[in-house]
Amino acid sequence: MNIPVINLKAQFKKVKKDVFKGLQEILTEQRLILGEYCSTLEDTIAKYSGVPHAISCANGTDALILSLMALDIKSGDEVITTPYTFFSTASSIVLIGARPVFVDVEEQNLNIDASLLEDAITPKTKAIVVVHLFGKLCNMNEVLKIARKHNIPVVEDMAQSLGARQDGEMSGSFGDIAATSFYPTKNLGGIGEGGMVLTKRDDLGDKVKKLRVHGMGNTPYHHEMIGFNSRLDEIKACALVAKFPHLDFWNRKRIENARYYNKKFKGLPIVVPNVGNDGSHIVHQYVIRTDKRDDLQGFLKERGIQTGIYYPVPLHLQDCFSFLGYKKGSCPVAEKASLTSLALPVYPELKAAEKAYIANTVRDFFIN
Repeated sequence: MNIPVINLKAQFKKVKKDVFKGLQEILTEQRLILGEYCSTLEDTIAKYSGVPHAISCANGTDALILSLMALDIKSGDEVITTPYTFFSTASSIVLIGARPVFVDVEEQNLNIDASLLEDAITPKTKAIVVVHLFGKLCNMNEVLKIARKHNIPVVEDMAQSLGARQDGEMSGSFGDIAATSFYPTKNLGGIGEGGMVLTKRDDLGDKVKKLRVHGMGNTPYHHEMIGFNSRLDEIKACALVAKFPHLDFWNRKRIENARYYNKKFKGLPIVVPNVGNDGSHIVHQYVIRTDKRDDLQGFLKERGIQTGIYYPVPLHLQDCFSFLGYKKGSCPVAEKASLTSLALPVYPELKAAEKAYIANTVRDFFIN
């Protein structure tokens, strides 16, 4: 048996008829940028997420940069974030001239540890960027309590959590502004790059709409601010519109697969994700932790099971961020997670026999 860690081909089979129909229409009409499909996608995601503004853009990194620009983050400002996430969460901060301040993560969910936030705040702190890692929502009640106390805006990096909810609110609706990604491997993934900014604030929504088209307002070639080119094209929007009706089902299947693994792994010396029953975890990745991570990965590979490591080096220890002055031991929980985490296949199209094979192979490694 050969099981990939991600299987995009299996998913595309279910939507290809609708995608091809839309592509034919787009290519015939030649409305290629910010057209009907982009508008439909924006309206759909806004309604789904419970926010008035959803602004599509070229990719998830741009969505983060646009969010920070909309908040007027500038050179010399500090932005608190997590060291245990994809690179662009921190690189976007540096690219606009600000300085990332890394706060370690919680043991259980590997999200930013809200209890450490207050100690990291200085007069230069101008934003907090939280990441709902692997599809699990952060402790937003505590994050927002601290942020509001100090009048600091909150950016949600929800690239991995579209569809997660907590206390009736959706991912992307908690903070001042949010950024998501439609990279092909995401729970709602496109046929190329894509991103979106979500916000409840009219001022930020209006600003992002201008920033993504070179700072241009409603009058063509009249620029109200310095922006850049970050528009989503119709072809990518078309695929996302076709896929969106399946998102909740796909998320449920991911949760179902995760619960299956959790049940099968009881008693093993590994840490499994806390999926729960409240909808706050939509399992973008199913990540276990074990001190025998590398040996387990090799064992699974030999038996045809692909896995992933997210993330092998925490951001505060990346060479390109050495100028920030962080050393080994600065964020011990994130550092340990980088050495022990392993992602197993969890995509919705996994067959029952494949899930059983994966679970039994993991058990064989630890028991036999």
